[in-house]
Amino acid sequence: MFKQILLTQFKWTRTTLAMITVLAFIAPAVAWRLGGMRHAPGARAVMDGFAVVGPAVALLAILGAFMLVVQPWTIDNSSKHVYALSLPITWSKYVGMRFAAGGLTLLVPTLALWFGALLALSSIDMPSTLRAYPGTLALRFLIAALLAHAATFALQYLAGRKAGVVMLVLLMTVLLGGFVLESTGNSALLSSMGRYLTDWPGPLAIFAADWKLVDV
Repeated sequence: MFKQILLTQFKWTRTTLAMITVLAFIAPAVAWRLGGMRHAPGARAVMDGFAVVGPAVALLAILGAFMLVVQPWTIDNSSKHVYALSLPITWSKYVGMRFAAGGLTLLVPTLALWFGALLALSSIDMPSTLRAYPGTLALRFLIAALLAHAATFALQYLAGRKAGVVMLVLLMTVLLGGFVLESTGNSALLSSMGRYLTDWPGPLAIFAADWKLVDV
């Protein structure tokens, strides 16, 4: 049964998944070209050349995971969830398998990012003072994508068609709460809350991590 759900996940998201995979694969090479250098004259030039890789793949992890949740749900919802109801399993098992299938598909762009980083690094002369971390970058991409996938999945399957409205309300609540705390002189509390979310083991720590492909 899980195999069938995994196949439908690939079928429904193959175009989006292919686009994310291609972007992940070319991201390191594109970042290097945007850095304006095809050959590295020094350590600083290499670091500057790959500086944009981290933010780019972090954003790709968030948006990619979001699309890989929303697209299957939209297709399923357009048919009034007939496919899910026709399966000889409970709704909770179906949702769990759909979540696992979506998580497995994220391995495809993760591997593409890893191979793309290795290919980009093989084309330059790495200074002896620097180290490359293609595996670490790919692992962070996977963890961030899984976290974004889980958050989007929970919101989508709990709120249904109102997920967009709920997300907007949550965003406005966070922004308004931050504005109120800042305007009332509670910036220290706001900073503490931000550190709680972004410092390890906060839920958003992976997004605030140092996403560098090349470092000392």
